[in-house]
Amino acid sequence: MTELFHYTDCGLDYVYLANGYTVHETAHGEGVSIKDARMLHAFIALAVIAQPRALQGQDVRFLRGMMRLSQEALAKVLRQQRGSVARWEAEPTKDIPGAADSALRMFYALKAGGHDIAVKIVDLLQQMDEQQHGPHDLLLRNDGAWRAAA
Repeated sequence: MTELFHYTDCGLDYVYLANGYTVHETAHGEGVSIKDARMLHAFIALAVIAQPRALQGQDVRFLRGMMRLSQEALAKVLRQQRGSVARWEAEPTKDIPGAADSALRMFYALKAGGHDIAVKIVDLLQQMDEQQHGPHDLLLRNDGAWRAAA
């Protein structure tokens, strides 16, 4: 039997790989390479939303990361406060509330399936996040002097 690899780099403490990875020595010790990690993460996300148990904080963080949303943006999607999302993520093995669980599963499924409205919502929230949390004080050097970018 093949030895299982406990794949914690995805942020989930319950994922084990039977294959699709290579262990190798590096100058800093043992290293692991994952074959097509992006596809693996997409598969894990679909498995997460299809599992029969309640979503937990670690699942929320993983799915939010897959959608590249801030806590604030995900809170808007779920009609929650940002602090609620932060609390869920801070308690990785605690179940999240049922309504938020259902909403997150459905929204992720729509987004992953390429549903136009879900994709547009995620794109809009990402743009809002970039505007709100992006570099606010971009400085440029021009003609030998520093100035704020327009």
